[in-house]
Amino acid sequence: MQVFAAKKGVLAGIVNNRWFQHLTYWLVFVLFFAFTWGSYDQNYGKTLLVELINLPVKVVLVYVVIYFLFPNFLFKGEVWGFTVLFLFFLFFAAIIQRLSDNYLIIDSFFPDWEKAPTLSVVQVVRSAINLGAVLAIPMTIKVMEYLSQVWQHEQLMARDKLEAELAFLKNQVQPHFLFNTLNSLYSLILKKSDQSLSVILKLSGLLRYMLYETNGAQVELHNEIECVRSYLELEKIRYGDRLDLSFNTWGEWKGKTIAPLLILPFIENSFKHSTRSVNGKAWITIELGVRNRDLILKVENSVSFDRLEAAEPSVSGGIGLKNVHRRLSLLYPNSYDLKIERTIDSYLVIVKLELKESRQ
Repeated sequence: MQVFAAKKGVLAGIVNNRWFQHLTYWLVFVLFFAFTWGSYDQNYGKTLLVELINLPVKVVLVYVVIYFLFPNFLFKGEVWGFTVLFLFFLFFAAIIQRLSDNYLIIDSFFPDWEKAPTLSVVQVVRSAINLGAVLAIPMTIKVMEYLSQVWQHEQLMARDKLEAELAFLKNQVQPHFLFNTLNSLYSLILKKSDQSLSVILKLSGLLRYMLYETNGAQVELHNEIECVRSYLELEKIRYGDRLDLSFNTWGEWKGKTIAPLLILPFIENSFKHSTRSVNGKAWITIELGVRNRDLILKVENSVSFDRLEAAEPSVSGGIGLKNVHRRLSLLYPNSYDLKIERTIDSYLVIVKLELKESRQ
C-alpha cells in the first residue's frame, strides 16, 4: 500500500515497504491485545505469550482471505463462492483456536479455568467473532486498495478515450480546411490568376502551423488568431467582390492560450452558409475579442440556399460545427457557452469560453 505516493526518500521507502507494513500491523495487533487482556491482572508477559501462540492461525487466516479469496473470488464477482469459502475458513480457524485454547493455553496459563466443550457451537461462534477483529483492518485496506486501483484504471481508460476522441476530432479539421482551400486554389489556377502563388504561400504557412504547432493541448491565442487571419485572406482571394467580409478584433491576446484549431470551424461554417448558391453579394461579420479571461466570438453571415435546401434547411451547420461543438464539450466542460441563432436570411453563432493563462 502506497502511504507516500508522491514522495521519495528513505522514510517514504521504509513506510511504503510491504514487509514493513505487515510486520508493523502484526506487532501493533499483538501488543494491543496483550496490553488489553493483561490489564485485568497486570500480567502482561502472560497475555503476550497467549497472543503469540494464537498468532499463527490468525496470520494464515488473514492471508488466505486477502491473497486467495479476494483476488480469485470476490474481485472476480463470485460473491457466493467467496462467502461460502470465507465462512468455511473462518470457522475452521475458530475450531483450531478452540483446540488451542482448551488443550494448550488453559492448561498452561489458566489451570483454574473451567473448560467449555471444544466444539460447543456458542464457543466456536464466539471464537469466529473474535477472529473478525484481526480480519477487519486488512480486509478494509485490501478492498479500499482494490477500489482505488479500479477507479484509477477507469480514469486512465476515460482519459485515453478522451485523448483519442479529441485527436480524431482535431484531425478532422485539417482535411476539411485543406479540401476547401485546394478548391480555391484550383479555381484560381483555372482562371490563370496571379494570386495562385500567394494562395500557395499562405496555404504553406497554415499547413506548417497545423502540422507542427498544434500538437499540444493548448496553443498561444495570438497564433490561433493569425491562423484565422490567414484563412480569411485566402477566402478573400477566392471570393473577391462577391463577398463583403468584416473582421474585428479587440482585447489583450498575450498570455492567453486556447485549444488548437477551435475557432476556425466556426469561420469555415460561415463561408459555407453565406457563399452557397450566392445570388448577389454575400456578407460575413466576425467579431473576436477577449474580456478578462473570456474569449468572445461572434460570427454572423448571410444565408442563401437553393430551392431544395430552402425546403429542408440544414440545422446542424455541417460536420465542422458538429465537430467543434463536441470538442468544446470535452475541452471546456461547464466553462463555455454556445448559441446558434437562425433566421430566414442570416445565421449567427456566439461562442464564449474561459481561456487559460500561458505558462511562459
